[in-house]
Amino acid sequence: MKDLSKVIKAKTLIYSTTHDIWGGGLIYIEQLCKYMNLKGVEMYIFSSQPESFTCPTKKMDSVQSKKKRFFSAIAVARKYKKENFKNIILNDLSTLWLAPIFKIYGYNVISLLHLNLQKRNENNFGHSIFQYYLLKFTSKFCNIIFSVGKRNQDVFGKDKVKFIGNYVPDWFFDTPKKKDTKKYDFVIIARLSREKNIPLFLDLLKNMNNNSARKYNALIVGRGPEKKNIEDIILKKGLSDNVILLDWIKREELPEVYDSGKCFVISSYHEGFATTILESHARGMPAIVTKSSGFCREFVEKFNDETGITFESEDLNDQKFYYNLAKFIDDYKYYEQKCITKAKIFSEKNVFEPILKTLK
Repeated sequence: MKDLSKVIKAKTLIYSTTHDIWGGGLIYIEQLCKYMNLKGVEMYIFSSQPESFTCPTKKMDSVQSKKKRFFSAIAVARKYKKENFKNIILNDLSTLWLAPIFKIYGYNVISLLHLNLQKRNENNFGHSIFQYYLLKFTSKFCNIIFSVGKRNQDVFGKDKVKFIGNYVPDWFFDTPKKKDTKKYDFVIIARLSREKNIPLFLDLLKNMNNNSARKYNALIVGRGPEKKNIEDIILKKGLSDNVILLDWIKREELPEVYDSGKCFVISSYHEGFATTILESHARGMPAIVTKSSGFCREFVEKFNDETGITFESEDLNDQKFYYNLAKFIDDYKYYEQKCITKAKIFSEKNVFEPILKTLK
């Protein structure tokens, strides 16, 4: 019979190579780390920017190059094995290829995937053929793979991948709502990067205003390398009076931002299972999402009650699409309770418990 006291005392390290980018994936592992420590699992995030987190961390050097990442993994495996670290959680696809190193050193190797593994597409997103098959091969060295999105089950196999989804914290539901706060028809909260494809939404908004008796407006909250380009497009399309562009705000202020809109937007080329889709639903806000946005599409369209509309670039030329979208926005209150009920399925407990059971 296993000595459970030894199993519980075994430490766990979340290995994250992300640098100078803060997003849903890092929010996810931060809360996962806090949750596990509360449940008696000693867990740390290994990061080059430990000051970004409010949970236990270990400091690493920046490992942006593949060479540095490889030799860093060997050093980490050696060092922390001596400190009773038995479990390693490799955070996302950027670290999955390191699984054999930690397996050789005797770790229980767990992969946590936020994005879907896919071959490079026409928009130049995804992995090369070599990278794709390398990751499929190295995944065999993982004891288990947990995936935020569902499509990784098709790539790695359902016997290897457990879909757990994203999560939304309880306080997102509990924050009181103010009355009469609906200022915007559309709200986007995202890193302003190319993969988020904000220009697609701006095309949609421009076309909608051109074909409507009233003018629709939008709030975009975020920062990133595409900010200047987005500002130029807003100006070029004459949307300065219809779009408010704000910088990042504090996380505790997000519920109020969601409450200010009728419809949430994800216009991405690709996603896993976006944190923002759950947060917006927790505030009773339905969504329109691209058909390429990973599990977000299935979430609004087929997961329990329908709480959104899906679209692609071709739909921007379809008058019926704008008619349906206008009606959807007018009926936003109808979806409020359906959204909240759906979001509650992805509580911290429901999402993190499978990982906890694996560690214990």
